[in-house]
Amino acid sequence: MPTAQTSPLPIPETFSQHERFLIEKTEEAIRDGVQLERWCRDPKRRINEIKLDLKKQFSLPNKAYGYLAHVPMNGKLESVMGVRQVVDFSDVVGSNPEQQLLDYVLREFLPRAHWVYADGYKGGFTMEQTLYRNMKGEYGRFSEDLRQGCVDWRSLGTEYNWSLLTVQIHDFIMKFGPYLKRFNEAACVVAHPDFVHIDKDSPNGHKLEVSVGYPFVAFAPIPNNFGFGPGKFGAAVKLYSFFLTADNKIKVEMDFAAAPRCSKVFDFGKNIPDPVYGGAALLQAITFGLWKAQPFHDMLDAGMVTQHARVHQALMDGSAKVWNNWVRGAS
Repeated sequence: MPTAQTSPLPIPETFSQHERFLIEKTEEAIRDGVQLERWCRDPKRRINEIKLDLKKQFSLPNKAYGYLAHVPMNGKLESVMGVRQVVDFSDVVGSNPEQQLLDYVLREFLPRAHWVYADGYKGGFTMEQTLYRNMKGEYGRFSEDLRQGCVDWRSLGTEYNWSLLTVQIHDFIMKFGPYLKRFNEAACVVAHPDFVHIDKDSPNGHKLEVSVGYPFVAFAPIPNNFGFGPGKFGAAVKLYSFFLTADNKIKVEMDFAAAPRCSKVFDFGKNIPDPVYGGAALLQAITFGLWKAQPFHDMLDAGMVTQHARVHQALMDGSAKVWNNWVRGAS
């Protein structure tokens, strides 16, 4: 979706220092995220993918591929790590599948992407929109009655230049031996028109391809001691592409990329070295390079993108049920 270029107006004096900080970080996230998104979508992109084992059974057939590479950003070559996921989303469609898929992805997908499991735990994402810049360049706050969910993506580039979203992530679950730990995680991301793509009768043979995505803002709504994750990325994007095939099946491809690669496993403060990657570098030094830190680093980075893939496969499992019920109710 092409972006109409507008210059931002001054931030209102009534905005707090924190709101000003979020606006600054949002504009930076868009600048870097657009570059990263274009690289992810480039059919000539060259990456070496490794199939990941998510070590968990999911409802939908899926495959996940991790990668480590380099991406040109802001005039230099930057390291990047990421994961691409391919999902058989649904074979349920209504009488007008092209229009229904458009409406679902652009209006219903993320606002409806939350549920409660049989054990009472929340699943999926809960979204809240807070700040925006409109097409006149004016910054504003969403009123209380508009904060839940997110805007229809078709209003980006016509009404809004961008919308800042806070995403509560409910399926961030990690296994430590026989124990499962649910983490309370959240991220700030940006809805922006440059991350919306609609392609009818695509060269790939699909009836329709519709994609949305967002860059991550360098702010953690919930403080944490992770060195890599929400609020700790240099630049990162998440992309969701929905495909309506010739035989009326819905496929989804997701891509996540973060640049530069993780430099810390834990973040205990600016002047405190990471005990994991810092310890690995120290071990390499005291063994005069006989023990190499890089393979260890690569293994842990692969584990991080695998965890990301598990969270988003859970999102797809739940969203497929939402889609199936929504289509049947609309037909």
